[in-house]
Formats: sequence, C-alpha cells, structure tokens
Amino acid sequence: MRAVLLDGYGGVERLRVAQAPDAAPPKRGQIRVRVHAASLNPIDWKVCGGYFPLLPGQRMPMIPGSDCSGVVDAVGDGVVDLKPGDAVFGLISGGCGHTFAELVTAPAKRFVRKPDNVSHAEAASVALVGVTVLEALNRVVTLKAGQQVFVSAGAGGVGSFAVQYACSIGAQVSASASAANRDFVLSLGAQAVHDYATGDLAAQLSGLDVFFDAFGELDARHYLGCLKPGGIFVTTGSGGRSMDELAQRYGKRWWLFGGLMDVLRLRWHARGLERRRVAMVFGQPRPQHLSRIAELLASGQVKAQVAQLYPLEDVKQAFADGQTGHARGKRVLQIVA
Repeated sequence: MRAVLLDGYGGVERLRVAQAPDAAPPKRGQIRVRVHAASLNPIDWKVCGGYFPLLPGQRMPMIPGSDCSGVVDAVGDGVVDLKPGDAVFGLISGGCGHTFAELVTAPAKRFVRKPDNVSHAEAASVALVGVTVLEALNRVVTLKAGQQVFVSAGAGGVGSFAVQYACSIGAQVSASASAANRDFVLSLGAQAVHDYATGDLAAQLSGLDVFFDAFGELDARHYLGCLKPGGIFVTTGSGGRSMDELAQRYGKRWWLFGGLMDVLRLRWHARGLERRRVAMVFGQPRPQHLSRIAELLASGQVKAQVAQLYPLEDVKQAFADGQTGHARGKRVLQIVA
C-alpha cells in the first residue's frame, strides 16, 4: 500500500511517500479500513517533531495521522456493528493513528458509519476536532442553551466546529478571527466576531460562562476576568506557557508535564477569583462522541469545513501549510479517490 512514512523526528524533510506493507488483517474487535481521506491536525506535526515521544506506536519508519474516513475492508471476530463495504469515519489516536496510508487497522470502536450526506473528505475533517469540542463542551462543561460562550480561533478546525456546536445547543456565541475570516465565522452562527489583531481581546469580553481557547495558545490568567463567577476557561493547550516555551525549559520529553503543572497552578489561582475554573482538554476517541458527531453531520447542525484538499504526494506541502497556523476549516489528504 502507499503510505506517508516518517523516517525520524524532525520537520517535513523527514516525510516521504512510499510503498509500505499492507495494514495487518484485523484481530478480534478490530476492522481494517481502506482510507479515502485523512485530515491534518496540529498533533500530527507535533508528534512528527518529537514533542510526544511517550505516546505508543512511534517505531520508525512511522505512518503518521490521527483520523480518517473510508470503507471497511475486513472485520475481525466479535465485530457485529460494521461489515465490509460500510462507509465509516473515526479517530484512532492523536498523531499515532497511522491514517496517512491506503489501509489502516484499528479497534472497531474507533469508527462509526459515515452519514450519506457528507463526503469522505468532509467526514475525515471533523473526527478529531469534533471529539475535542465534545470533550470540552459536552463533558468537561455541559454547555446549556442561553449560556454565554466565547471561542478563540473561530475560523480554525476546532473553532469552526465549536461555534456551530455551541449554536446548535442554543448558546450565545462570540468568537475571535482575523478580519478576513469575520464573515465566515458569522456564517457559522457566531453573533459577534472580534479581530484578535486589534486591541486587547480581554477588554472586549465580559460575563462569559465559558471561554474556550480552541487554538490553545492563550494565557488563562489574562482572561479569567472575562468569566462570570463560577465560569470556566477551557483550553486545548496548557493555558499558560506555550508548547515551545515549555519544551525549551523541560525538553521535548517532559514539556507536557510542565504544562500540566501550569494548569494545576492556574486552577488554584482561579478558585480564589470567585471560584472560576481552568481546565485542559484532549481529544479522547470516545465512541459516544463519534456517534454524536455523526448525528450532527447527518442533521446538518454542524457542517464540515474543508479548507483545502491535497493529494497524498503533496503531504509535505500540506504539513508546511498547516504549520502556518492560518486556516479556514481543515486541511485534508485525499488518499483514495
């Protein structure tokens, strides 16, 4: 099978497209999927850069990738909900799911059926970001109708899903975006969009029930005052120092533990400010989240936002574009037409 191979930690120069052994036949509880599309996520280039060396599945040469959409090729014993020929999408593992290949074998519980009204590229684009949003706004926080929620980076992959999901709940949604993406974020349902490049964002916000830092690079200390008493700041980062800052101090192997310590300190600090809260969120591949994403897509309450589609051979360009941090929706690799 054709696959993207990472020959060692580093930048895009360590990636190549080559023939690799076919994904293994599925064992009990597993399925093998013929991948049509796989999305690019920040965790993918962070893993390839060596920032998560403790995650399993990184034997070199490694096939990167986190989520995908495709057609079931084979099923293992004990799999009753899926069969060969079913169109599915899912999230296997952040950065180490081996989805940048024509075939992937993984637990069946990591996949759900793809709704008929979305393409494989669209379905692939929402698995990890959708799970991250639901982990943040449906598990860490149970977002309710009428609550005030702010979403940073509202035009990005996580942010665009979060804006739509929060609107589907009936929350009052505001977001940040560049001036060029203002109308796009408004079209997703946001009632107000703040240009992050002009002025002090914290000075423009108040009375929030939830502040969702979808990009994960904001310092929570600067935004706690935007929350109501009892409100929560939820981040996909550490809420304080950036990943690069932490890596410079603790090294790539231990930076995440430094980030966790930051979150603990921020939690203690926030509790003294009328019991405001700080939480870090990871995209956990929970079956209930994947099923909910499928429902949202099928109903049209959330629409996938594919910014650009790349052939597999252009994976280096896709990685380079993704690391600019400027996107309207998601970038997706087209693996099987």
